[in-house]
Amino acid sequence: MTAEEKAALEERLDACKRYMKVDYDEDDELIAGLMQANDAYLSSAGVRRDVSPAQHDLIVHAMTLQMYDARGTDTPQQALETVPPLVRSMFNQLKLRCNYGGAADGAGG
Repeated sequence: MTAEEKAALEERLDACKRYMKVDYDEDDELIAGLMQANDAYLSSAGVRRDVSPAQHDLIVHAMTLQMYDARGTDTPQQALETVPPLVRSMFNQLKLRCNYGGAADGAGG
């Protein structure tokens, strides 16, 4: 991993911790692991970060918070099902954009 990639991951972790209102470092490894699991879940669901990084990250943050608060009881699927309805709508919209294109990528829609 390059220094640039490592810095980008640290920036994403810090943003997620701000969203979660976590201001200590003791759980950084746990939070980063949850984020990775949620990234993998979204990727396998056909949702790519490159289509809308801000929207993707907000979904990951919400899923990570849900899993963090319910440690050990939620899977990524359960976390996505229990996030606020707006986040679920954002997931559906981003999934459609990833699969069919949209205004932001110049493909119309």
